[in-house]
Amino acid sequence: GGFLQLGMGCQMIQLLGLASVAVLAVDAKPSKPSIVWFLTDDQDQMLGSSFPTKGGATPMPKTQALMADMGATAQNFFIHTPICCPSRSELLSGRYFHNIKMTCEGKNCGCMHVNEETVNGATFARHLKEDAGYTVGMFGKYLNNMPSPQTGGPGAVTAAGTTVPAGFDAWLGNGGGDYIAPAFNTQNISFSGIHLADGMWHGTEDNYTTAVVGNVSIAWIRHVVAENPDRPFFAYVAPKAAHEPFNPAPWYRTVWDASWPDSEPTTNPAWNSSAAARADHHGNIATENMISNQAGKVISEIFKNRWRTLMSVDDVIADVIGACEDLGIADNTYFFYSSDHGFQLGEFNIPMDKRQPYDWDTRIHLLARGPGIVKGSTWNQPATQVDMAPTFLGLAGLSKPSTFDGKSLVPLLMPSVFVGDVSAESAGILSSTKRHMNDLVEGTGSAGPQSYAANWRTAAFIEYYFVEPNVKCVGGCNPPGEAQGYPHRDTWCGDLTPGANANCWALYGCSTDCYPTESPANNFIVLRSMPGSEFGDTMYAEFQTGNQNNADVDFANPDFHELYNCTADPWQMQNLYNETSSNTLTALHSALRVFASCSGDACP
Repeated sequence: GGFLQLGMGCQMIQLLGLASVAVLAVDAKPSKPSIVWFLTDDQDQMLGSSFPTKGGATPMPKTQALMADMGATAQNFFIHTPICCPSRSELLSGRYFHNIKMTCEGKNCGCMHVNEETVNGATFARHLKEDAGYTVGMFGKYLNNMPSPQTGGPGAVTAAGTTVPAGFDAWLGNGGGDYIAPAFNTQNISFSGIHLADGMWHGTEDNYTTAVVGNVSIAWIRHVVAENPDRPFFAYVAPKAAHEPFNPAPWYRTVWDASWPDSEPTTNPAWNSSAAARADHHGNIATENMISNQAGKVISEIFKNRWRTLMSVDDVIADVIGACEDLGIADNTYFFYSSDHGFQLGEFNIPMDKRQPYDWDTRIHLLARGPGIVKGSTWNQPATQVDMAPTFLGLAGLSKPSTFDGKSLVPLLMPSVFVGDVSAESAGILSSTKRHMNDLVEGTGSAGPQSYAANWRTAAFIEYYFVEPNVKCVGGCNPPGEAQGYPHRDTWCGDLTPGANANCWALYGCSTDCYPTESPANNFIVLRSMPGSEFGDTMYAEFQTGNQNNADVDFANPDFHELYNCTADPWQMQNLYNETSSNTLTALHSALRVFASCSGDACP
């Protein structure tokens, strides 16, 4: 099949040969919920592409209606590491970066410094499958380095050149791959009219990656529910969008709603800021060039194409939830949606990408819908994706392993049930989740269930190690010819007019008008404190120059510091470090170091 455009209702179902799949009448409540995890790539919150929306404008109106309006929206959700492979590894393992990082051993430098073996063999998926009887499907981007027989961890299965870690039953995975004519490693993708041989599947230019991921996810969910309606499932749905090179589906290439902004946010003080304004910032931030007219044109076109890629994600989320509703299982299923980090589009004069400690790169969305979660609710406690693994396990009735650094978000997502104001039965909460809540209530002892939220950490912890300069040049480019350009293949250009791609970057001989994304000064640990906490709404960062590949960066000798009052200075322009009392700086340092050295249950 062609795995064509989503959002086509019955037409899509017939395309996949699914029209004969009966809708199941699921009457008796299962004991454990199914879980769907939607994960995008590079989707910013602060610049307006995610949730909560900025002024109501969104490329994802169906997701707004089906998830934000029908569930809970996090107000202070951050990423622990603002780059792909570490972020996704921390999500899978429930561990902070310092507990899974490595230096180069021989020729193996890990996945952006992650020791993949420590991740692949110990994912939340393995616990769900082996300890709670879930069937688990992985669809889309896994880690930038795909598992191998050497890195797959104990229990991994290798067939036809594709290695799948223990815990995953169905596997349509890649390291991000291409938008157009994508390729995926495959294992056990044979169901509901889809038959992909184990090994590697290569699409054609008629295949758009988000549609492939969505269609296979839906087919698998229908298949596993038909096969055994009493068995819970976990679907990991991770499209490439909105990652570079930001190529939308051809059917959305020119779409732009009248309610959407004409360009990326350019009125904030960080956008194309002066050298003087950036002087008291670390590394390449202080030395970036001013954004040229050509770079500005590229950035604005990238902004629009990013929103267009997210329209396809909106289709996937709506159709997956719709399939669960068709099957009669939506009321017993938790749906979560987040990103692996934020993004910049001209902030501190970096045209694109992430990797920096500032809120636009680290602040992300988390939407959650399911039994017990109040429609249209919000919650304010600081959390990161490291907390998702214990949350998933908790919903399934499992205690988190002592190695997990994160903590369950279940009581924060369903506070009224947790403290006893609403009964679990009336909220429709399943017995496994109720058991998890009871275990956590018992853990609060005489302090009572209210103490869980009251004693929650007051800061998010962020940690990053330099990867590469990742220079983006926008001048001197020779755009690809028609056969080499969009829509025939992925194209690093802002103007995607077929046969006339233009305003390109990075490839095609682009060699002038250049902007590095980072330098070896960009290793940092950050304490992102919340309003009302000891340190107020602040971002405190310690930097140490180095390269983790060559020698462990341990922050024993920080060589730069930054401190911002994020209420007064949300765009983190005014570094207050040198104006702050030594007592306060000592307290900030001590609080940060508790996180930076923690492991497992000892983590705040």
